Amino acid sequence: MSKIALMCDSSADITEQEAKELHIHVLRMPIVIKDKEYIEGVNIDDFMIIEALNNNESVKTSQPLLGDMVKMWHDLLETYDEVFYLPLTYALSGTCNIALQAAKNFDGKVTVVNSEFVCYPVIKMLLTAREMFKKGYTTAQVKEKIETEGNMLAALIPENLTTLKNGGRISPTAASLAGLLKIQPILCVDHGAIDVVAKVRTLKKAYIQGIEYVTKGVNPADYDWMIIDADNRKMSDELKVMLEEAVHQPVEQHEFKAIIMSHTGQGTIGFGRIKKIKY
Repeated sequence: MSKIALMCDSSADITEQEAKELHIHVLRMPIVIKDKEYIEGVNIDDFMIIEALNNNESVKTSQPLLGDMVKMWHDLLETYDEVFYLPLTYALSGTCNIALQAAKNFDGKVTVVNSEFVCYPVIKMLLTAREMFKKGYTTAQVKEKIETEGNMLAALIPENLTTLKNGGRISPTAASLAGLLKIQPILCVDHGAIDVVAKVRTLKKAYIQGIEYVTKGVNPADYDWMIIDADNRKMSDELKVMLEEAVHQPVEQHEFKAIIMSHTGQGTIGFGRIKKIKY
């Protein structure tokens, strides 16, 4: 059986320690604060991101450098026969398209998955891929399975709109109006893209509707379930119980790390489901 390196970028919200334990290779992404660039997990951590957000500073992310990506592939191929790379969803980043083009120069030894996944669900898919490889699936077969059968739906509830405003994802006028009217948006991540699916008056109602949104109309046993928080574990603990009561299935609990938190803001809660791939 071929030795296959599993690879993602740091938008998958995985720490260096977790990556080592799971034998997953992570391409760390740049973060820019006040025009100074850092590399997530190298010279900036979650606490620095939280401090910057609390100081109302603009925190932005950018794509990994192509040279860093290609170098990692070359380095991995010195030890492994193939590389299986699952980057951030194509709907939120140009990294996937760049990687797909670059992989053409590696004679089929680098497989890039054009997926709809973001955050910890990327790790879930990579672990599924590993199990499929153990059963004899090729990288091409696993890529096709994930691209055709892989499905993720999530509801995101930001605690406030400050980070979305500072990042230019909503206008200052819209943020101010929402604050005055006490409007709480519920964002969805569907087919890799983010959109607003509902607006309610309180955070409590937003949490309830977020759970209803991700659980509506499906057989819970067909999915893996999770709740993810951005430095908001106390609330996550409470809501995890509610989600488990709604689906009668185990619910994994994870944290938004620097890359995703810099987009959504501190305090954000995410409810998510991932369709189980049959193999």
